[in-house]
Amino acid sequence: MRATPSCVHPVERREWRELNTTTKRDYINAVICLAAKESLFEHGSSRYDDFAYMHVFEGTVTHYAASFLPWHRYFIHTYEKALKEECGFQGSLPYWDWALDAHDLVASPIFDPIDGFGGNGTSGNSEPGIFGGHCLTEGPFANATRHWQSKSNGHGFDILKNPHCLSRGFQAGEKKSKLEDRVTTDAINSMLSIPTYEKFVDVLEVQAYNSIPQFVRGDFYGLTAPNGKIAV
Repeated sequence: MRATPSCVHPVERREWRELNTTTKRDYINAVICLAAKESLFEHGSSRYDDFAYMHVFEGTVTHYAASFLPWHRYFIHTYEKALKEECGFQGSLPYWDWALDAHDLVASPIFDPIDGFGGNGTSGNSEPGIFGGHCLTEGPFANATRHWQSKSNGHGFDILKNPHCLSRGFQAGEKKSKLEDRVTTDAINSMLSIPTYEKFVDVLEVQAYNSIPQFVRGDFYGLTAPNGKIAV
């Protein structure tokens, strides 16, 4: 019987607010570094843009499919590897525990303008073609340019070259409250109790997973979600 390889040096991913200020800024600086490096695929775009491109390119077959979780685990592993090997990041990829902020997603420290990823886009400074998007003008990624946009063609998604400002457009009102209800501790625990993988992954993607892009909107909405520069 073939032995199963053991995981000798597992990486521990920590929630954003568990990181000290130095580690947060080291991570943000590594992301900025990756966005300053030349793309492997497209002249004029960046290594950071490569990940948005690949998410669109593979996304039509890795969403609403059995491969949803393992593919995304490999995707973020590859991203973490690039941050470490190309930009000298010494930590591990952080994550955002949505349930901690389900009472008010806007108030999350994730959106802190200094020790986070910046907040909402600037009202009135809209980005045509990016769903609900307004240019981000505060925080470490203020006035950043992203290269790719995804657009539905009726049976899948096309990848469009569209250099544009990094944009967000936070959802508000009753819609925001409904999205927050999907990421409460009770909602997550209910989802985790689902007995079959098929049903679990379907509920995960339709409910909790999709709620955050539908709240943030802008670049984070759609298959170019990696444009959004938010730890998830």
